[in-house]
Amino acid sequence: MPIDRNLRRRLFLYGGAILLAAAVMAAPRIVTRMFSAPKVASWDLDAAMADEGSRLLAEYLRIDTSNPPGRTVEAVAFWRRLFECEGLPFTVAGDDPDRPIFVGRLPGRSRAGALLLLHHMDVHPPDDLEAWTVPPFAGRMGTKRNMFYLYGRGAIDMKNIGIAHFLSMADLRRNGIVPERDIVFVAEPGEETFTPQAGIGWLVEKRPDLLDGVTDVFTEGGINEVLTTDLDRFGIEVLQKANVGVTVTGDRKEPLDAFKAFVDQKDRSFAPRLLPEMNEFLQFIGPSRGDSWGRLGMNPRQLLGNPSLLNSMPDVYRSLLRDSLYTGDVVPRKAGGYELEVVWMLLPGSPVKAARAEMERWAAERGLALQVRFATDDSVASPRTGRVWEALVRSLELDPARADVGIYILTASYTSSSYLRAHGYRSYGVSTFTINVFDAAHAHHPDERIHLPFFVEGVSRMKRIVREVATSP
Repeated sequence: MPIDRNLRRRLFLYGGAILLAAAVMAAPRIVTRMFSAPKVASWDLDAAMADEGSRLLAEYLRIDTSNPPGRTVEAVAFWRRLFECEGLPFTVAGDDPDRPIFVGRLPGRSRAGALLLLHHMDVHPPDDLEAWTVPPFAGRMGTKRNMFYLYGRGAIDMKNIGIAHFLSMADLRRNGIVPERDIVFVAEPGEETFTPQAGIGWLVEKRPDLLDGVTDVFTEGGINEVLTTDLDRFGIEVLQKANVGVTVTGDRKEPLDAFKAFVDQKDRSFAPRLLPEMNEFLQFIGPSRGDSWGRLGMNPRQLLGNPSLLNSMPDVYRSLLRDSLYTGDVVPRKAGGYELEVVWMLLPGSPVKAARAEMERWAAERGLALQVRFATDDSVASPRTGRVWEALVRSLELDPARADVGIYILTASYTSSSYLRAHGYRSYGVSTFTINVFDAAHAHHPDERIHLPFFVEGVSRMKRIVREVATSP
């Protein structure tokens, strides 16, 4: 997310706080498990390191695709080699020679109703290099107590999912399974800078033939809640807030301080709204919460009728019920003067265009300049209908983890689903990995890593899901 470091950290914490609520605040459930069914997790590290997926992920992590600049030439060469080895047809597309797009397709019995497996090759730049214990593009294992972890920028955002997508397609090919409908694979650049026009948006607008037949998409955004080392809930992301990010500048610090105070007050004035998806989400996560706010969220109408209670609840819950404005710190500009980062996150029904115009008006009235850094499409929810959705849910419900399955809402994150949903695709955030809140906190931060045995397990889970979709009539 291209915003100042302090604001980026705040938003990341807001986005990950639901995970924290599940993993930490559900203490009563954890204690019950500890005393009723104690067990010690054990993993075969040698087998995990020798796994095909692990070797491919380590190689992929060694390719520097930091965005900016978002160079993906070497990553596309990586995918070209793999698809050629499997005999899978592919196309390299795009009009930027430094940022090509890779598109593969496994033909099925019909092109209509095709599934798109989408991931982004670009990764968030590895800031704070001195804080990394393993170089960000070394693709190396940790040591001692971290010996089960594979380190590298992109390990969980989201090169891991790209490898799982590829091996799911290769699994069908190797086993001679002709899917009922085509399976399409896309590796795109530009996601980390909110620029779908550099990737999936470019395909939609300039090469729709490469997406012919696609109706449903699996990409990042899914969140699986984890208690200790156990998967407790599979969360399929179906909705995220829209985002408008701006930089407000001025010659003096005081007017920007006043503008920040105005925006913070404006945030507190937004009226709450209960959307059907939010109500469903709160009902899904409520039973896993050990905190009072999660329990209260199971009866959100009670919150809506109590403004003081609503205003005192943590933002991780409150942001589900209203639009949200976030401000960074007023800081000096290299070119002189001062600047302030502001992000407005909007529920469905709140137009991005109107919010953008509103912020421009606020700045102009105070003699401040405003530059739009990024603006997504309006927020749209993916419907939970159709054969792909049914196959996805069915596969997760039958998973050996026996975890509950439900929807997830992102209120402080962005994925390419934002663009795809606005253009009529049913896009779902699907994660098949066991990633606890402490490991999740390393995404976009030093020492990004993934627990290798859990990665191998997640690849197998993705294979089962894609096979279920591929063979469903």
